[in-house]
Amino acid sequence: MEQKPILIQGAMEDEIATLKQNMKNIEEKNLYGYTFYQGEIENYPIILSKTKVGLIQVTAATLIGILHFSPCIIINQGVAGGITKNVHKGDIILGESCININSYQTPNKEEKEGSNPFTWDLKTFKEGIDELVVLEANKELLQFVEETARKQKIKYSKGRIGSGDVWNAEKDRLLWLSEKYDVVCEDMETVAVYQMASQFQIPVLGIRILSDNVLLEETYDKTVGKIGQEFVFSIIKDWLMHNNTKNTK
Repeated sequence: MEQKPILIQGAMEDEIATLKQNMKNIEEKNLYGYTFYQGEIENYPIILSKTKVGLIQVTAATLIGILHFSPCIIINQGVAGGITKNVHKGDIILGESCININSYQTPNKEEKEGSNPFTWDLKTFKEGIDELVVLEANKELLQFVEETARKQKIKYSKGRIGSGDVWNAEKDRLLWLSEKYDVVCEDMETVAVYQMASQFQIPVLGIRILSDNVLLEETYDKTVGKIGQEFVFSIIKDWLMHNNTKNTK
């Protein structure tokens, strides 16, 4: 039986370079303007996808990856910005859930009444839905990654990722998202990947390493992405070992 590959995603070259170095027998494929690297880790098929930045780009890249490669699981990983005072640059966040922080409804206001973003309600615009939809990671995959992190004594947190085509730097806005919607960090991809994975019933997990935290005056450092990729690589090796052991019993 043909093995279904693991699909690993990163938006930018810096978010996939380390993983690419750890893959064998790599073949680059360009599909509809998106780059995929087909190769192996520990002799198991891996698809590494450079999705590009933003919700529209990653939606397209994920859909192409699913339809073309039929992955068994999807891991979306990369850097994110911390938006609570309880996390720091370099921390690893496992996306237990995620929401779209750019999908909102504003209240009715007349001309010259101004605008107040703290009165905007986050909502999911979908037929029959009048609330904010929270998308969740696959529980079994999340539990497995937690176990791997504990075995390797890697510090991590579980939490809600907020995704949107926005780079928030207003501290009050960050605190509002954190306090009202329980968002731990923000990125520009995770919620779209969870949505596509849900549509096709593929187990998914977002793993983010924090590149900055404006609230704590911790400045942006994209190089932490290497640490996050090394963690993901260790997860893949552990997952393969676990499944090989299970299959031989």
